[in-house]
Formats: sequence, structure tokens, C-alpha cells
Amino acid sequence: MTRPAPPTGHRPRASLRALLALATAASAALLALSACQAQPKASAPPPGSISDDRALGDIMVRFKPPAVDLSEDAGKLLAEIKGPIRYVVKRPMSGGVWLVTAISPSADASLDQAVDTLRATPRIETAEPDRLLKPSRSIPTSRDMPAR
Repeated sequence: MTRPAPPTGHRPRASLRALLALATAASAALLALSACQAQPKASAPPPGSISDDRALGDIMVRFKPPAVDLSEDAGKLLAEIKGPIRYVVKRPMSGGVWLVTAISPSADASLDQAVDTLRATPRIETAEPDRLLKPSRSIPTSRDMPAR
């Protein structure tokens, strides 16, 4: 017995499935290759970036009128201050006070120098270091304030 010849233009189903699997694998390989190439290469930060600087500490700053309501405006005012110390706005606080971080690449720079520089700036009303304060004496004990 002989088999009849398949009609012209007809492919067996097995080869069609193999072709579909091959096309899927090829597209997955291309997708993986493009994802590998799209990732940026790790490189050194640019000179003068914040990673080159060391934080001196936080300072509470209040600006003279007109009021400064946006962090971008506070950042622009602080960016105008010249010197080895830069100031970065951290967040607003109550009463129109801004918490600012002083940073510098110089190992000689100090928080006191940063505060003095801010106090000498005409647009700054007050500048105080944000330090942890502790009571200078013990809290008296009483009926309302028992000893700990």
C-alpha cells in the first residue's frame, strides 16, 4: 500500500510547532540581550557630587521676609552662598523654619563655620545648629513626677 501524497502547500503539523517554538525562543533571546544592554554601567560619580562631600550636620534656618514656602526656593537661596560649604534643604519644619544639611569636601570644615556663614548671609534671619539637647540637671521627683 502506498500513501497518498499530501496536497501542495501543506506542511505537517510537527514542523509548524517546531517553527513556532524556534521563533518564541529567538524572540526571548533577543529580549534578554536587549535588557542586558539597556542597563547602565556602574561608573564613578561626577566630581563635586554629594558623594564626594561629608555631612557636617543639620542646621535650622529661618529666612527673612518675604516668606519662603517652597523647598526649591529655599534651595536656590542657599545655592547662592559662596564658599567651601554647600547647603542642602532637608525638609520644612513648623514656624517657617527649614532643616538644612551642611556638606563640604573639606576635612577642615566644621558645623560652627557653616552656621557662622549662614548667619552672615543677608537673607537669613536665624541659623541654629540642630543638636540634641539634654537637661543640665535632673528632673525633681514629686507626687506628680515619680522617679524613674
